[in-house]
Amino acid sequence: MSLLDNFGQPAIRQQLDTILSGNRMPHAMLFYGEPGSGVLPGALSLANDILCTSPVNGKACRQCTSCNRASKNIHPDLHFLLPLAGAKSLSTAFYEPWREAIAKNPWLNVFQWTQFCDVEGKQVDIHKEDIQHVTSDLSLEAFEGGNKVIIIWMAQFLAREGNRLLKLIEEPPDYTYFILISNQRERLLPTIRSRCMQIYFPPMEESEILKLLVDEYGTDKKSAAVLAKQSVQDMGRALTLSTNTLMDFKDEMADWFRAVISKKGKEIATWSDQMGKQDKEEQKQFVLYAIAFVRNILWAFSNDDQKKEVVEGAEMIKYLHEHYHPEVWHHISRGLETAHEKIARNANAKLMWLSLSITIKNQLMAYRLQHINA
Repeated sequence: MSLLDNFGQPAIRQQLDTILSGNRMPHAMLFYGEPGSGVLPGALSLANDILCTSPVNGKACRQCTSCNRASKNIHPDLHFLLPLAGAKSLSTAFYEPWREAIAKNPWLNVFQWTQFCDVEGKQVDIHKEDIQHVTSDLSLEAFEGGNKVIIIWMAQFLAREGNRLLKLIEEPPDYTYFILISNQRERLLPTIRSRCMQIYFPPMEESEILKLLVDEYGTDKKSAAVLAKQSVQDMGRALTLSTNTLMDFKDEMADWFRAVISKKGKEIATWSDQMGKQDKEEQKQFVLYAIAFVRNILWAFSNDDQKKEVVEGAEMIKYLHEHYHPEVWHHISRGLETAHEKIARNANAKLMWLSLSITIKNQLMAYRLQHINA
């Protein structure tokens, strides 16, 4: 079974099937949730259904020529608008690297996309020229005489340029469908949101992540179980962990805990300032790394089998496991999860990291094991 049929959100897939079978497909939809929740695979799946020339109860047959092309993201009537660096950049010029990127990881986030395009650290947006170029293409007849689909990935990057799409979304060309994807729905113009049928993608269940790792990516069940636990309900993270492509935050993690444990205020402030200056997506990736790291402390040394799975940061994990009461890691994990939400909501990053660091310092002091204090 391919990701087109199973993208880890069975309830949403069922909802889409109901819409399709009832012939009630809206001309504009907004899928929102974190990238690791399956918003892009869900959009690609629906696009395949819409483009199929021989649908069964509204759902793609997965066998016709249109389905074959759509499954490879090379269908001539499947268009994308992407966040890019440079006001003159056009999404069509990046279709090849985009196809390569999502073939490797359809759960990727904006930060990973900028890394893939080698524009890390540069400002990306969906620009006016790109919108005009794509909308011009949409005004033409479909190449295969059927439907046309445009997927606007990370639609929050439309910013003010979103007004250029309003009329087109209100009065789309015949047989044209818009699928907007965002992990910051609140940044979309209210006038655009109101014209879309909105579907929320919640964080993925651990069991669904495990299933995808085994069925789609050939991961053995034992390793998949460990990866699913470390994923923090993020399939993208699980996949990057399984392929060893996750950014290495080991040094940043060590510096942070070294400063916190030593209770050196200047070092804590310096680290918080430096982390707060990083790209928002990089900060979110670090938080996910830290949550998985903390969870390792809780369960990695509980038995011999799990002990074998721990490689990265094993010495540091062992030290923290032996010197602090397990209860503290539950508090720290919840604090990190809250930090992830605050970063996504554009909180003042420097202050947030400083506050979190001081809170963790105090928690570690309170939960240091008595035999260590003695």
